[in-house]
Amino acid sequence: MKRTNVIADESAALDVITDGMTIALGGFITAQHATGLIRGLARRRVKDLTVIGSVSSSLEVDFLISCGCIKKLVTAYVGAESAAPMGPFFKQAAENDSIQIWECDEIIIMAMLQATMAGIPFYPVRGGLGTDLPQLNPDLVPFKDPIRNENLLAVPAMKIDVALTHASIADCYGNVQYDGNPYADEMIQKAADQTITSVEKIVPPEFIRRDPFKTVYTADMVVRMPFGAHPFSSQGAYIEDTAHLNEYVMAAYMATKGDDVSWETYRKRYIDEPEDHLSYLEQVGVKSLLSLHEY
Repeated sequence: MKRTNVIADESAALDVITDGMTIALGGFITAQHATGLIRGLARRRVKDLTVIGSVSSSLEVDFLISCGCIKKLVTAYVGAESAAPMGPFFKQAAENDSIQIWECDEIIIMAMLQATMAGIPFYPVRGGLGTDLPQLNPDLVPFKDPIRNENLLAVPAMKIDVALTHASIADCYGNVQYDGNPYADEMIQKAADQTITSVEKIVPPEFIRRDPFKTVYTADMVVRMPFGAHPFSSQGAYIEDTAHLNEYVMAAYMATKGDDVSWETYRKRYIDEPEDHLSYLEQVGVKSLLSLHEY
């Protein structure tokens, strides 16, 4: 059987995602997000998205909110640890009810992915029982286990159109490998109808075959995107850009307080004006990027 080359450029990958889709995002807090692709969605102002954040999301979700891309958000957390205990635009949106928030915790997100990837209507969990989650989220249904008569919570599956992940390497046939922790990316890939993965480097198939057991999944589309997780870390390549995260957080925080000047400057420089990911990297600067190499 002839294999297909799945390498695509950034524009072709972004064309796959249209208004109203449900997308899932890989990574975990300040690591391994497909930020270059996500920034492209923000630049294009794709709207009415249902976004399933990674098990714990970061500021990639926050700037999608700021650009009006998200209609419904499914995630347990949006923040950047010490840089931002909570995303400023996420906090504002939650307080103003300007987006729908599907209340959940990390266990419930994992259960939703389990149900979706297994093709079953729901997945049972104990987590969430005894809390207000079933009252805040009517999609979470308490029920009696028919085998042991235990109280459980039914977490529904969700249709996921596209998953966006970021990894270390892939070959031209979409075989994806990570130098570090893939977090829940394998589950997200299995649950989605299609997976687009940005990678630090595209390697020959022979390189993948040197350690085939390291292959986590096969993506439907691969985009070469060095520093594609910036300003977050990409394990085995670079650490998170703390200075840039702080720049974002300060500008976003000021915007939520009514001072849009800093935010407009940030958004113009890093989201709206760069026509693609490489143009974004030019704005960040070679000196800043190279200072992040720790390996």
